[in-house]
Amino acid sequence: MFRPNTIPGQLVSKFFLLLLIATFVTPALAQPEPGDERAIHVPVDTRLEGFFSGDAPTSIDQIESVQQHVQTLADTVQKTVVGIGVGAAQGSGVIISRDGYVLTAAHVSGRPGVTARLFLSDGRVVPARTLGLNRTFDAGLMKIIAEDWEAEKWPHADMGVSSDVELGQWVMAVGHPGGYQQDRNPVVRLGRIVHTYEDVLTSDCTLIGGDSGGPLFAMDGRVIGIHSRIGPELSHNVHAPIDSFKDGWERMAKEEQWGNTPGAPLIGVTGGQNDEAAEIESIIPGSPAAKAGITKGDIIIQFAGKDITTFDSLVNVVAVHRPGEKVTIKLLRDEKEIEIELTVGRAGPQIPRAPEEDSSLQQVPVATDYNSWMSYIASYKPATVHQRNYETIVNAFAPVVHKAGNSTVKISDGKRQLALGVIVSADGYILTKASEILSDELEFPLTCEDARGNSFKAVFVSHRPKFDLLMLKADAKKLKPIKWNTDDQPLGSWLISPSTGENPMAIGVVSAHPRSIRGGLLGVFLGETPAGVRVEQVFPNTAAARAKMRRGDVILKVNEIEITDREQLIDTVRSHLPGEKITLLVRRGEEKLSIDAVLGREEDIAGSRAVEQQNLGGPLSTRRSGFQSVLQHDTVLRPEQCGGPILNTRGQAIGINIARATRVASYALPASVIVELIDDMKIRDADAVSEETSDAP
Repeated sequence: MFRPNTIPGQLVSKFFLLLLIATFVTPALAQPEPGDERAIHVPVDTRLEGFFSGDAPTSIDQIESVQQHVQTLADTVQKTVVGIGVGAAQGSGVIISRDGYVLTAAHVSGRPGVTARLFLSDGRVVPARTLGLNRTFDAGLMKIIAEDWEAEKWPHADMGVSSDVELGQWVMAVGHPGGYQQDRNPVVRLGRIVHTYEDVLTSDCTLIGGDSGGPLFAMDGRVIGIHSRIGPELSHNVHAPIDSFKDGWERMAKEEQWGNTPGAPLIGVTGGQNDEAAEIESIIPGSPAAKAGITKGDIIIQFAGKDITTFDSLVNVVAVHRPGEKVTIKLLRDEKEIEIELTVGRAGPQIPRAPEEDSSLQQVPVATDYNSWMSYIASYKPATVHQRNYETIVNAFAPVVHKAGNSTVKISDGKRQLALGVIVSADGYILTKASEILSDELEFPLTCEDARGNSFKAVFVSHRPKFDLLMLKADAKKLKPIKWNTDDQPLGSWLISPSTGENPMAIGVVSAHPRSIRGGLLGVFLGETPAGVRVEQVFPNTAAARAKMRRGDVILKVNEIEITDREQLIDTVRSHLPGEKITLLVRRGEEKLSIDAVLGREEDIAGSRAVEQQNLGGPLSTRRSGFQSVLQHDTVLRPEQCGGPILNTRGQAIGINIARATRVASYALPASVIVELIDDMKIRDADAVSEETSDAP
């Protein structure tokens, strides 16, 4: 209904008061001492050191011990993470000293000497001053300048040592994806270090615009990196190493800016399934590899004079080169050695736009031609050895799936998988995600297949559009219903998504506390006048623009509901889903008009850049908003993998995966919501009964 991440009016007024008070504060220059005893710290049990260094889990007991540590870490670091607003730019940051120094990305802080807004985890909004930046590393520094900053003991993290980071090491990314939201905590993602380079770290902790500048924590709570940008795959998330902040501290504290913004090198190939060679699985059309003549099945044995033994080693070597550089590649094709020349390309890092006044920090987005192919790769590429979802890690959770039993089914139309479903009673009732199944072309009954290979037909029973849930009834008896757990799940809790195999489909952790996800977007910026709720701005390419709404329109009613204030209007509109039509009664001058508007999504005003970033995360669910309560987690799913249960480490279902929502998030309907609906949904909808009657001979 309004532009995302708008600051509440009362906070704005307090913020500007602080600006006036803090303008003359001069920040100190001293770099925080490493090993600050007053910084947050989460000691690592020596029994978990092997796992956090990259070893496969040894038991469910160890997995649960890891969970307890990660829960503590997630809760502890929250208070150090901030949302940042600098002009129109939004990002994240982390406080790393008791006197209020904040690390962020250079493209978030922008030019030095600008006053910024910091959104603290406790709801306060405080001013800060941008200091210096190093473009080469995308490192930026800020300083809180609140009136009582000398007396304030800001909660803060300690800086670690990025040069000691190892491949496969577990890390936690925290930030504000999409920008700061009042009703959402700093979002947690758990992953592993995938590559280490001289100038960047990369992890499989998924990031997106708004995360930039946020911290990458080691398992002891020390900051080892700052989120910088994303690459073409979900596993390619780039962080500025913390050592770059230490090395450039004095210059940044003096408000210097230097360095050149790097571009991400690209050759345009995928691989990784062959553990013994850098075998090419696919080529991106139009990429440098395609132009050089590399083909599927080629095995690269040398790149720019460096021997290549695995696909991971190829990725490492490519990463140290820069776009535009010509290199010689040796490869094996049909057992013959071939030598070719290739010019390294540029995959524009996907980062939020910098403040308009500092255009030198802006990046070139990934070419649109790559998007559909990149989406495929991001979604389907198998995990490699250093990633969280590598088979030795995921398969260690098999006992959890075994505890849950044969309670998950695949639902298909006989040709393709539509969704997963969860058995909710022994007599054949199955609950699933509705929007992945219901369509004008689909005919019932559908085919359900369980973990034992049993196949049975299922008919439509009921549909609850508000929750996007569909109840089916299978022609089967003595099925094993899922066991529910309605307890709240702390941040950082393991979540296991089963399919019909003996091993999990994927694993993840709880990223955010349950909250509502609003629905359709009108696309206007609102104000209030004595005459009512007034449209102050109509955003282009939105429902309001398509309905030809104008600045100055006063909204009186929505679908016959009288509108009394701005918040009521927002709540009323967002209670409807994208694609739904609403009717607005507006006053335009002396005239009253009835206007029909088909609601859109937040992406409509997020801009093409944000959409490109989402496209690099694989396909998203068609219905991914309009839920009264969801549990956000960082499990990577595909739309057809939704509808099934999501488990805790005891094999109990804490909810149903209801949507692949963004590049960084999947949503689950909590069990507390679902168990209230099951008995009611077993009663057949009247329209289903009438349709069967009309079809009878």
